[in-house]
Amino acid sequence: MGPTQGKELSPQMRDRVLKLFARFDVDGSKSIEKSETIKYWKSNFAKLNTEELFKSVDTDNSGTISEEEWLNFWTSVLRSGHTEEEIADELESIESGSSWVKFENLDKKKG
Repeated sequence: MGPTQGKELSPQMRDRVLKLFARFDVDGSKSIEKSETIKYWKSNFAKLNTEELFKSVDTDNSGTISEEEWLNFWTSVLRSGHTEEEIADELESIESGSSWVKFENLDKKKG
């Protein structure tokens, strides 16, 4: 097991990740639907961003993203070698309406 495999998000980063989840989850259902992300990005390549987001994060292909899938995704970003500072920069970028970025070399194992 490499040094990044067992890494977990710090409590502060976990809170930050969940804050962004809540911005997408406008109906408070504890899951993100595609209609919510399309509204979030408005016309800024909304459909493309939504498709890329769901391809990356919706691991059970249910058409919604649960809090658990969301946290697992960002944990896998951390474990793939990205720093929490890089994750924070990406979260800030998404919060300001920028496009979804595909992270390469993520462990795509389900579960």
